[in-house]
Amino acid sequence: MAGIGFELRRILRRGSYLAMMEAYGYAGVVSSGPWLLSIFGILLLGFLAIGDHTARASVIQFQVSVTYLIAVSLILTGPLQLLFTRYIADMLFARQTRSVVTVLLTMLITALVPGTIFAVAALLLFFRATPWLYQVLMAMAFIELCGVWVLTIMGTSLKDYKALVSWYLFAYATVVALGLFLGRRFGLDGYMLAFVLGQGILLLGLGTLVIRQFPGFVQWPEHRGLRWYWSLALVGTAFNLAVWTDKFWFWFSPATSAAIIGPLRASPIYDVPIFLSYLLIVPGLAVFLFRLETDFVEAYDAYNRAIIDGGTYEELKSAKLRMLLATRSGLGDIAKVQGVTVLLAFAFTQPLLALLGYSSSYARIFQFDVIGVSLQLLLMSLLNVYFYLDLRGRSVLLTLTFLLGNVIFTGMTLWAGPFFYGLGFLASLFMPVNLSQQQAGPGYVPYRH
Repeated sequence: MAGIGFELRRILRRGSYLAMMEAYGYAGVVSSGPWLLSIFGILLLGFLAIGDHTARASVIQFQVSVTYLIAVSLILTGPLQLLFTRYIADMLFARQTRSVVTVLLTMLITALVPGTIFAVAALLLFFRATPWLYQVLMAMAFIELCGVWVLTIMGTSLKDYKALVSWYLFAYATVVALGLFLGRRFGLDGYMLAFVLGQGILLLGLGTLVIRQFPGFVQWPEHRGLRWYWSLALVGTAFNLAVWTDKFWFWFSPATSAAIIGPLRASPIYDVPIFLSYLLIVPGLAVFLFRLETDFVEAYDAYNRAIIDGGTYEELKSAKLRMLLATRSGLGDIAKVQGVTVLLAFAFTQPLLALLGYSSSYARIFQFDVIGVSLQLLLMSLLNVYFYLDLRGRSVLLTLTFLLGNVIFTGMTLWAGPFFYGLGFLASLFMPVNLSQQQAGPGYVPYRH
């Protein structure tokens, strides 16, 4: 996303508060991506439609269905995301831009074919008792999401941030608008159809943007100097599994969940706080885009140029110091912004829940989750730096620590009782963040060429 970050800096150069709001607004939408926008869209649709009491059951079934679609599609495509991102990045460095579309199509096929097989198998095994139209729409939405996650990788690397944001907003505005119209007439099928149409629009839009950026004929890349870094597939899988582990614990624990439709279960006591919490990391994501994806990249590029062009020792030291300062200030700014967000969330927990029509019993879980998702943002930022420095071993260690911690600690909190709900997710993220600080000594900025 560094390319978009450099473009957004031009808006900041105007030097006005309006320009700052515009730049950070774009940054928030771009860095949130389809995942958080999907969550926001289904929560907004539910909030707008809940006034119609006859539609309440359909809205809940729709929200739970889409949540599972997002979770499973992210986990299934997790091994591909970082693996192909690194490979395409190496291709661009080797100036093989005419082969990008070929690799992207390969990536899409690698995601969509297993996704289709998985969707059909899951429907045949677990969804036989549900209506056939619902099954068809679930399969279509799942396949589309697998494609969206793939295209999002390339879409957020482009500099045309206005077109990217426009497609995001148009797609999810379509989901909300059509959902309100079709849902009132056709119930669950109407909501699902709206989601399928919105995701189809986003898939088409992202594909158009990428092909426009990388025109030319389809050709296979020259593999000289290009490698597949399979440890990144492990990182992607572990991270996506870790993010959703606590949700699955609560969804399939009899004491905290209820059946919604077919095999799908939900945990009202946990789902509402955790998804509201995720919406509160948007300010931190905007800072992440400007500081770590822009400031750090500038220093990182200077360090690489000093190596490749045969720079002096003093130039290398200066570039390394810039990387160190950019990392520290970037992580510091993210911590400050999320710290303020956490404090505001704590101060206004009760009014916020009351405004959205939720019970005050969610308050403590919401506060635990707000801290947890803020730590998740810090972990993502640290991993981002590790990816640039090619510290794949550390990335594997941190993501596996997150995954195992979430499995163990969330299970323990479920056993301990409602007072501790949400604390397992928080503890599972505190461990890798704390571990990363212990691994890197003061002033340490490694490099692997």
